Amino acid sequence: MKKNNPIRMCITCRKRESQRTLMRLQLIDNRIVAYRGFGRSIYLCKACSLNEKKMYGMAKRFRLERSHLATILKELEKNG
Repeated sequence: MKKNNPIRMCITCRKRESQRTLMRLQLIDNRIVAYRGFGRSIYLCKACSLNEKKMYGMAKRFRLERSHLATILKELEKNG
């Protein structure tokens, strides 16, 4: 029996991919953190997380510091 493979959309490029290939993030108190298992979340593809122009736009959209966002994403990629 086949299992369902959910499709989600990257918040920056709007590309639809498998949920397993995207990073799941959450905005709590104006900080981007890894998804904690409750509440609303956003998905980000790996290509967009490496693109500085898209990270600038995302930081502007959520009113975050660009350097803070970059360090959080690098840490999440490194730790899984």
